[in-house]
Amino acid sequence: MQTSTERLALIQQMDLMDDVFFQKVVEDKTVCEEILRVLLQEPDLKVIEAQTQRFLRNIGAHSVILDLICQDGDGAQINVEVQKSDDDDHVKRARFNISNIDTTFTEKGLYYKDLPDIYVVFLTRSDIFKEGKTVYHLGMSIKETGTLVDDGVYRIFANCAVDDGSDIAGLMQYFKTTKGANSKFPRLSKRVRYFKESQEGADNMSDVVEKYFQERIAAEMAEHDKETAKTFLRNGASVGLVQRSIPTLSADDIEELNEQLMLAEK
Repeated sequence: MQTSTERLALIQQMDLMDDVFFQKVVEDKTVCEEILRVLLQEPDLKVIEAQTQRFLRNIGAHSVILDLICQDGDGAQINVEVQKSDDDDHVKRARFNISNIDTTFTEKGLYYKDLPDIYVVFLTRSDIFKEGKTVYHLGMSIKETGTLVDDGVYRIFANCAVDDGSDIAGLMQYFKTTKGANSKFPRLSKRVRYFKESQEGADNMSDVVEKYFQERIAAEMAEHDKETAKTFLRNGASVGLVQRSIPTLSADDIEELNEQLMLAEK
């Protein structure tokens, strides 16, 4: 258990790309609205409902927890996810989120033509497409002609790595630094300052700070285990021996580490 001073010090290290801090900040619906108006380039967007950490259960299949799910004034469902690392296929993860949102929020008996629009917005630290853009809009098109097809699903990927001077880039740069007041994002920066600069805000984040602390410890331990496994592999240990020695890593994890080492030696 941290003291108030320790808690405040940990909060200073967080930014909006840390999902636990992001989820706390966007508990304020007006902050969600301000963020979404920028990301979707819709200055008049109204958020009717906002939920963080919404659990979508799939009986007998993989369930999902959404960082943020909102409904706007037109009935569209808007999912925002923050991704610190690039250790998975975020495009396919967006696909999975879309399918779950469709099945969870669609009323029984609804005609397909009346399906609500779905926006899935992924915010990443790095430029996962490596095309040098701050934001990418992925859509459906006819391969033979290039004609765009509107199926009511909109996939948006924005990153902190590329600053093209746009409003979205400005927002992503604030997500990366998460410091001080910002006149372009007054509601967001006021909420950030409440948690980072006031004792009351820090105390209100006690549960979040504990989760962040435990996640950081787990991440550091996982990284340590990977480095230890690499040392074993470099010294000629078999995958089976490494797995028996470091049970926190699966055989697939160790095989992947071994492949990385082999590629690095070429």
